[in-house]
Amino acid sequence: MPPFSPGNRVIVLGAGATRASNFENFEPECKPPLNSDFFTQLQRIRSKYKDLIKDVIRDVVSLFGPNFDLTLEDYFTQLEFLVEAAKMSPKAKDGLSTSDLREKLDRLRAALAATLEISTDVAIRKSQGCTRHKKFVENLRPRDVLITLNYDCVMDHALRKHGDRKWNARYGYGFREPSRIIGIDHWDPETPSASQNNTVHLLKLHGSLNWQLPDSGIGEIVLKQRLHQQNGIPRFSVIPPVWNKRFGASLDFKDLWRKAELAIRNAKEIGIVGFSFTPTDLHVESLFRLALARSQLQTLVIVNPSRNDRQRIRHVFSKPLSNGVIVRQYKDFERFVDCFPACFS
Repeated sequence: MPPFSPGNRVIVLGAGATRASNFENFEPECKPPLNSDFFTQLQRIRSKYKDLIKDVIRDVVSLFGPNFDLTLEDYFTQLEFLVEAAKMSPKAKDGLSTSDLREKLDRLRAALAATLEISTDVAIRKSQGCTRHKKFVENLRPRDVLITLNYDCVMDHALRKHGDRKWNARYGYGFREPSRIIGIDHWDPETPSASQNNTVHLLKLHGSLNWQLPDSGIGEIVLKQRLHQQNGIPRFSVIPPVWNKRFGASLDFKDLWRKAELAIRNAKEIGIVGFSFTPTDLHVESLFRLALARSQLQTLVIVNPSRNDRQRIRHVFSKPLSNGVIVRQYKDFERFVDCFPACFS
């Protein structure tokens, strides 16, 4: 099998890219959640998951009080630390036993899946998908590399619907040993690209709602057809949004991160879309700093409405920027898509 061969253009898609989705003639009950407003979006869901939402909010209030001020990452991290601490304490009777805390973690994972289902999957099924992602995919070229930290499948759906002859689900996700993958028919376009070196690459570094990866790194990789919850806690493979993201524990994730570093290092054109290198994303910042130390970058496109976020991105890219890299900035995903791919010229 030929080695991973990325093109010279890399586009990083953060939560802001999904948040900017536009589903014609359909308005989801909640928006794709950001880390900062997860609980706000969760409580906007009305048609489904009422009991789950009530239980999750009750869990948070029981631990942090009725006036809690937590991000999604804060709460995930606190729960994981509490689980570890509970292992060293006598068995509790107040909802803080290891089993009770693990149940809270399971409910939180289910709530995360619920918000993404209602805000994106339902919208895709009720409409023809996001019009902006459609336009974006139509202007991609084979071997473009998309690096995303998002769990949702808005981009996957756009590639499936509009990626004829430039997307192949077996090779495009960048998994090692693609012969292990089953379920590619659910995510292939009508006419997939012909080979590994002729596909857009979508490297989902934090995992995806449509993935089920083997814990050992040996065995089948399942691409799920249905993303919506049917019975029990939904199963999917993601790196939880905690402060210390342990991507190195999985052979499959470790290989994806290696491929991302190679793609960034070789890129002459990079776009950072709806992603801001927040202080808790040190693992991603480290990946970029390592790759950019040997970069031949020529053009950087920044898509973000926040001046502070744009400054932070420029700080991460300070080494290549000192060599005369061209920088173009856009306030939102819609304007970026309207100017893509000419913005890299």
